[in-house]
Amino acid sequence: EQYTSTAPQTFFEKITDGLNRAELSVSIKLPEDAEEKERREASLAELFLFGAHIDIDRNLQNRGQPPLREGLGFFIAARGWYVLKCIVYVKDNETFFDVQPWDPLHVSYEYGSTGLLWIANSRWASAAEINKEYEGVSIRGKGAEVVDFWDTERNSILVNNVFVKEPEEHNLGAIPILHGAVGSQP
Repeated sequence: EQYTSTAPQTFFEKITDGLNRAELSVSIKLPEDAEEKERREASLAELFLFGAHIDIDRNLQNRGQPPLREGLGFFIAARGWYVLKCIVYVKDNETFFDVQPWDPLHVSYEYGSTGLLWIANSRWASAAEINKEYEGVSIRGKGAEVVDFWDTERNSILVNNVFVKEPEEHNLGAIPILHGAVGSQP
C-alpha cells in the first residue's frame, strides 16, 4: 500500500500565505530628541520607500512576473534560498528600480572570506524578448539561454555563450545581489 501525504504542500502553502499576508511596514528610526525637520524628512523617506515598492511591483507585473513579495516568498518557501537583484539608478532626472527575484535553482555563485565573490543568473528567454532587449542581437528559433554575470567590479550578459554586454565596470563598490539561505523560521 502507498500513501502520499499532503503535509509538505500544506506546509508550503502556510508559509507562502503568511509571507503574502504579512503587513508591510517601513520605519526610519530617529532619536527621541530629533527636530521636526528630521521627522518630516524621515516621513518623506518612508513614503518614498512605499512608492518604490509599488513601482517595483508594477515593473515586475509588466514583465509577466508576480509582485515582489509573492515571487520572493515562493522561492523562499520552495527553494530555501533567496536571491534578489537590487539596483536603483537615476537617468534623465527619473529614478528607476531594477529589482528582480532570481530563482536560486538557476544561480551559480562563489563566496570568499569577505562575502560574495561572483554570482550569475541563468534564464531562458524567448527570441522576441532577446531581440527587443539587446540591440544588434538576432536569435533564430524559439529562444536562448541568457546569463547575467556579476562580480565585485564588473557586469556582463551572455546570450548562447556570446557576450551581448561585454564585461564593464559597474562602479557600485559591491555586488548588487542579495543572496542567502533561509533559516529554520522563514
